[in-house]
Amino acid sequence: MPLGTILITIAMMLRRLLFQLRQLTLGLSFLLLAGLFPRPAEAADRTAQTVWDGVFAPAQAERGQSAYAWSCSRCHGEDLTGSGNVLRGAKFMDHWREDNLKSFFTAIKTTMPRNAPRSLGDGEYIDIVAYLLQANAFPPGAEELTMDALEQTRIVGKEGPKPVPDFALIAVVGCLTQASADTWMLRNTSDPVRTRNPRESTETELADAAAKRAGPNTFRLLDIRNFPSHAHAGRWVEAKGLLIRAPGDDRINLTWLQTLAESCKQAQ
Repeated sequence: MPLGTILITIAMMLRRLLFQLRQLTLGLSFLLLAGLFPRPAEAADRTAQTVWDGVFAPAQAERGQSAYAWSCSRCHGEDLTGSGNVLRGAKFMDHWREDNLKSFFTAIKTTMPRNAPRSLGDGEYIDIVAYLLQANAFPPGAEELTMDALEQTRIVGKEGPKPVPDFALIAVVGCLTQASADTWMLRNTSDPVRTRNPRESTETELADAAAKRAGPNTFRLLDIRNFPSHAHAGRWVEAKGLLIRAPGDDRINLTWLQTLAESCKQAQ
């Protein structure tokens, strides 16, 4: 085949290839504009929702106020200040910040009304959560709060996330070490997170614990003698307990200790 014919054929093939690439680029651009491929920032926004993002609707809070008046006000008062004023203001935030709405919803459902827990429908309990958010001056939005959104919505102060407060029930993972005969330390631990379960972890909790990586924290463990089967230096463990902060001596008063891996190197 003459050289000129070969060059023409190659040029035509290149032109066809460029046309196909152009069509593919236009197609991907259309999908991106249509929202089928969310931008990373959008995906991050969906997983970083807080109570300041307008997570309930005004009409939902109004229904919740009626449900609260009927089922809750006898103990907690019409102005929410009864039973120790735990449903609004500083006490509410101290007890629930750095947690998610699923924990709050579950606590309400499983303990209230006092003499008839779980007696309301999930929708009514969610409406009550919406009303309590409104009572704590969190802003409403256009959409109603749903069951699916509870676990993805974090309770934080207006200034944003803060470290878990003193005396909160927490869970961490880390490397168990023995500093002396009576002193046990948990080193390279993950950041403490709130838990509402002081005892043996559920399968979901264990899966979350196994996925956590080492962190920069160190805690002295109190009452480890209550867990002799897991008190072995060099193990990677999950620890639960009450957080006690002190300069240079952060401690966890243990309520549970569980081995996740026989060696810290294996886990890390």
